Amino acid sequence: MYKYILIVIFVVFRVFSGTQLLQAQEKWTLEECLDYALENNIALKRSDISTERNKSNLLTRKLELLPDLRLQSSGSMNFGRSVDPETNTITFNQNLSNYYYLGTGITIFNGFAQLNRISAARYMHLSSKQAEEEQKNLLALDIVNAYYSALMAKGTVKSAVEQMELSRTQLHKTEVLVETGAESRTTLLEIRSQLSSDKLLLSQARKNAGIALEQLRLLLQLEPGIPFDIAENKESIIVRTNEFADTDSVYNNSLGRLPRIKVLELQKNARRKELSAAKGLSIPELSLYAGWRTGYYDAMVAGENPTPFIEQLRNNTNQNIGLSLNIPLFGNWYNRNHIKQAKLDLKDAEMQLQQEKNVLYNDVSKACFELVSVKDEYLSAVDNLEFNKLSFEAVSKKFETGLASATEFAEAKKALFAAEINLLSAELQYKLKETTVNFYLTGRWER
Repeated sequence: MYKYILIVIFVVFRVFSGTQLLQAQEKWTLEECLDYALENNIALKRSDISTERNKSNLLTRKLELLPDLRLQSSGSMNFGRSVDPETNTITFNQNLSNYYYLGTGITIFNGFAQLNRISAARYMHLSSKQAEEEQKNLLALDIVNAYYSALMAKGTVKSAVEQMELSRTQLHKTEVLVETGAESRTTLLEIRSQLSSDKLLLSQARKNAGIALEQLRLLLQLEPGIPFDIAENKESIIVRTNEFADTDSVYNNSLGRLPRIKVLELQKNARRKELSAAKGLSIPELSLYAGWRTGYYDAMVAGENPTPFIEQLRNNTNQNIGLSLNIPLFGNWYNRNHIKQAKLDLKDAEMQLQQEKNVLYNDVSKACFELVSVKDEYLSAVDNLEFNKLSFEAVSKKFETGLASATEFAEAKKALFAAEINLLSAELQYKLKETTVNFYLTGRWER
């Protein structure tokens, strides 16, 4: 009996633990959002397919170095004038012939065109890998921004609820004062108007929070019906008062770390190799070939029996080996135009790389400037909130004693709400800018 009681307790505990875990998982952290997106995003999966395609292309280029091997066979029945392969004379008899050929060939030298093609394919494969990493970075950036926007919207809802509760509390106190004759009914109407405005503000804040959460859900590509919410922001901010991000230092670090630059550098190297391969096609090509040949012949003359099939195949064998030199003299200017096109592709790749470096420098410079600016804004927002809290407390006491009007109370409450929202915005912006600068320094999103 005691054993069964323990089993029941264990089952109940597991069910309860599973329920608690499910409830806990309904609120996603930023790390969970990033992990889920990087694992399930369709665009990333398609990027992986592109990487595999370039890998397959690289293997194809390597396999082209191997010698080919081909087996050929032909059979024919001749009527009228033909050559008897046994006597090498003209004959008008109907005859039957059957030939087999096994041959192989390999390119010994073609201006290193094939080797350069392999190098170009290797660079493109590496480039596709870096492009996949860049796709992950862009997705992570979108999710981080959407997550912080959702946190901002939820924080606004929280502040709006607090503002509405303050109005409700003050409305209750005012109703008591009106009943005792210590306050006018006009003041009561003003407080009720404030409460109505607070309810409208809360409704708008909840709508914006719902939109922000839905945008984040769309980025995560969650299936319909899955409960989704994000965890509250409980991380404390450590502001470095002497913080200064040197643009040139951050930029130089990012050049060797960011996939967006590596992609273009690898593509530029691929274009250079393709140009070398195009030039190689204008150089004479040397090839080695070898073959084995045999055949069967039947003169089909009445009363004559041909040599057996197997014996003819054994007796008629012929082997050959040789070198082939192919000198391109004129090819309708194809090689010349191909080289010109390869040069233009290389020049375009170089300019695209330099253009991306300029864009990156502007992005880094902007991020470093904004980090310092947002830090100052955050510190000012902290002081502003403390001042507005003290101001609101003073106005509230004056209002309760009749020394301040309902309008002054509303203005103080409105200023407090604005200070709370400004602080929340500055806090999230500081985290985002700090994360962005750190990304440029390390080449990855630190969570």
